[in-house]
Amino acid sequence: MTNRAAARAKYGAGGWRQIRAAVTALVKADAARGITTRLIALDSAADARKVGAAQISAVADVAGTKALIDQIFTAWDPAYLMLLGGPELVCLVNLQNPLWTGDPQDDPDQFIPSDLPYACPTPLTFAASAYRGPTRVVSRMPDLTGVHDCGALLTQLDLAATARTMIRLSPEPVFAVSAKVWQVSTRKSIAGLPDVSGVVNTSPAEGPSWTKNQFAPRLHFVNCHGAEFDPDWYGQATPSNWNLPTALAAKNLPGLAGQVVAAECCYGSAHWPPSAAGGQAGLAMTYLINGAAGVFAATTVAYGPASTNNYADVMCRLFGEEVLNGASLGRAVLAARQRYVAGQPFIDPTDVKTLAQFQLLGDPSAVPFQMPDGGSPPAGRRRRSVVDPPKASAATLARRVTLTAVGTALDQTILASTPEALPQAAIDRETLVGLVGRELPSDLAIRSFGTERTERTERAAGGVPAERSPRVHVAFVPAGRQRPPSLVLVREQPGADPEVRVVVRR
Repeated sequence: MTNRAAARAKYGAGGWRQIRAAVTALVKADAARGITTRLIALDSAADARKVGAAQISAVADVAGTKALIDQIFTAWDPAYLMLLGGPELVCLVNLQNPLWTGDPQDDPDQFIPSDLPYACPTPLTFAASAYRGPTRVVSRMPDLTGVHDCGALLTQLDLAATARTMIRLSPEPVFAVSAKVWQVSTRKSIAGLPDVSGVVNTSPAEGPSWTKNQFAPRLHFVNCHGAEFDPDWYGQATPSNWNLPTALAAKNLPGLAGQVVAAECCYGSAHWPPSAAGGQAGLAMTYLINGAAGVFAATTVAYGPASTNNYADVMCRLFGEEVLNGASLGRAVLAARQRYVAGQPFIDPTDVKTLAQFQLLGDPSAVPFQMPDGGSPPAGRRRRSVVDPPKASAATLARRVTLTAVGTALDQTILASTPEALPQAAIDRETLVGLVGRELPSDLAIRSFGTERTERTERAAGGVPAERSPRVHVAFVPAGRQRPPSLVLVREQPGADPEVRVVVRR
């Protein structure tokens, strides 16, 4: 799905013809895989009539775009939806960040640019907590923002049309890169992946000059710092050392062959023009242009602890696990989102942001790994076999039905925290210090969050009165000479001891 007029305006009539030809080639390749692919132009009245929807003209028409996508799923129930182009062709939805206080020193993101609403049947709202029950497979194949050469998009379309699947090895090698300060957390993430091998490379002192052999594994897992309008990802030695060395540099990426990237880095999938970074495209786009099959990363500041797993760690690990077990990239994202939500008795504001900010860039139908005939690969299998992607089957349809049912159930039963419920902090600094077990700065900004209660989620509360529902207290700890900016979260549930989480910006 794309906006034809916007593409013509950006790339000219000749560029649009090239894009259409590349899409036609992908449609033909998909047909050989058992997938019927259609191109929908958001601004085409004829295309909109096919699904009983209204056309839109302005790319910024979020409500119209969401309504048309909802109607596509009502009329056709597609297995995959791929948004063709970045935000200049198909808009993202700017969701309200529940962690936003108005002070960028707390959480700097007022909004979360997100494709998550398109993956949910929920009517359009800008409250991110409403989208906790995704049921649809949605991805985005981006073009380069601010660039009037469609070559980046054509490259990705060609790679999608010629994509191949690899038979899973045992163990499957993984290229893992971590800021040294988070190496314990990253090792736990890698240990949670099924049947993989590979060390966790740390920055400092490793990188950014990695060898082609180091880049060769099909799955890349990155837990480093990222920044807006910056084409590189960075390491860190210690919490108090803010001399951040480059861990991965976009200009150093070699040619790739279908790699899949799960990146916890802040702004890892943000869309911005290369001109904002001296002409260098960001790492996510460079990965895709250089031959990667997909990148799963966050559009805004992401969070995770230094030595345990939460938030971005869990989301990326779940995605990697699904991919390694043979899922298409799009199904891996949907299953990871659902498993993330299902793993929580309720979702707190940082869960809400994590769920909304991670998006898939690439063809959602791509299947990077396939188990050999007979199930699991034999131990010690080292020989790599490349095959055509598996064809759609009755099992594919059965999985879709199950995923739809799971997402619907999550939306109806999982409680979400909302900042509107408790506008005043319901915990003081002294109590917070006692729970955390260490001294905290005196200039803490603390917000308390109640639990959203709706008719659909009332049953999930199990008859607990609203005043005894779970609560979350978030303390924003500013950066200091000996500390990074971080969040201290206290999650309270009736009948259980408070759970304390300390997380830092990725």
